[in-house]
Amino acid sequence: MKRIEDYPDFSGYLEAVDEKGLTEELISKLTARHTLNRLHTKELYERYKCYEDIVPIFGREPRFIDKDLEAIGGKQLNNKLNHDFFGEINDVMIGYFAGKAAAYSYAVDEDSLDETCVCVCVCVCVCVGGEGKVKDAQKHLTDFVIRNNFYDLNQEVTKYASVCGYAGRLFYVNKEGEESCMVVPPFECFVLTKDKVQNPSYAVRYYNYTDINGAEKWKAEGYDDKNIYYFEGTPGAFQFIKAEAHLFDYCPLQLIPLNGEMLSSAERVLTLIDEYDQTVSDNANDAEGNTQAQQVFDGVDISDEEIIKSKVSGSILIPPVLQGSTHSVYYLTKDINDGFNEHHLDRLERNIYRFSKTPNLNDQSFGSASGISLKFKLTAFEAKCGAFEAKISGADTYMFKVIGSAFNKRGIIFDYLQCYSEYKRNFPVDVASEANAVQALINAGVPDEIAYNYLSFVDDIGYLMELKEKKKQDAVDMFSPDDDKDEHADDLEGDNGDDES
Repeated sequence: MKRIEDYPDFSGYLEAVDEKGLTEELISKLTARHTLNRLHTKELYERYKCYEDIVPIFGREPRFIDKDLEAIGGKQLNNKLNHDFFGEINDVMIGYFAGKAAAYSYAVDEDSLDETCVCVCVCVCVCVGGEGKVKDAQKHLTDFVIRNNFYDLNQEVTKYASVCGYAGRLFYVNKEGEESCMVVPPFECFVLTKDKVQNPSYAVRYYNYTDINGAEKWKAEGYDDKNIYYFEGTPGAFQFIKAEAHLFDYCPLQLIPLNGEMLSSAERVLTLIDEYDQTVSDNANDAEGNTQAQQVFDGVDISDEEIIKSKVSGSILIPPVLQGSTHSVYYLTKDINDGFNEHHLDRLERNIYRFSKTPNLNDQSFGSASGISLKFKLTAFEAKCGAFEAKISGADTYMFKVIGSAFNKRGIIFDYLQCYSEYKRNFPVDVASEANAVQALINAGVPDEIAYNYLSFVDDIGYLMELKEKKKQDAVDMFSPDDDKDEHADDLEGDNGDDES
């Protein structure tokens, strides 16, 4: 990536936007400044889609130009073999990080009961309805997650972040008055912030479309903490159309970066991928060019007609020659140093996976590993996923803050600090070893809530503990009727004894 294609620094515009707002002039300047980064991220996404005009190997020209061959109408070999390491690196990231649905919860403890309540003044301030309000907040959070299909939405966010370096996430109120969320491609949005891109002060979304007459047109939307400002025109020359409230108390468009540098997963190994494609394509040219070895007639005077006959019959009649002369017929083949090529390709493949911090799922040693050894092989990849989890978790906190402001306007008590999200990796599960580890922790005196958290296939520890408690209660209730019957019989005997006395 070139320096000028990096995500631009918009901090110099903050003071002007604070003073004047999102005006035509500022929107035009901001979109113009973002143009190079937009083109860069869009090119990365189009490479992920394997567009022929974007993937370098598809534009490959023959290494050497044979003008004599072209003069007689011959066609030079020019194989263009694309090995989609770029797609695999990103797909593995998407499947591993977002392959399992994230869990979104509202805390149920004393703090959440205190924070999620209505304060009523009856001589003294009394907190009313804490438990009911917590359940209400839980329900609205769950409805928001299910309604917007966050399982799919998180996969889209991870895809754009991995492929392009960052993704956009926009919150809005739909026509039914419900809080909604959508993913915005990175080449269509940017933010102005005094802190992190997950916590924006202002944001802009701009995109092109084709009208009914086939003409390309552009629209832009500017966001602050109260309104949406609509513009039309072209990047660098937008005109204001109208403004309307977005019904939140904060800027509703945020960015979610893959890492602090906003570098994509495969950006550091693009040259290695291109070299791999180039080498394999050259090898394919050699193999194809020498598929049929050239037949050599050394010291033999043979006509074209005889050559054609030899190809049909498979035999050659050599006419008598002068005594003492030498003659032979043989095939001329090209020696290819396949050992060097294979070592070169193996080195490239190892470095592609190594420097992109992606596990090679086709590696035999990787496939036979298990338990702790498998986790060691995933250390670098897990570090990359952990960095992204830190970014998206911070973005989720801002998300709870935004939608919570809309909930509060509808009379729903909602404290965003009581919300949390949990991401679990789509990792091969070794149930037996996990169960043994959990049992060892419990035997060592570790509380069940902490020990069971080591079971990777459990998404909701609270629900698991409820099931365990219910099972215990059911076991106790099995003996309750008999105990009651015995107690009743004892009472009857006591009554009979009193009557006799």
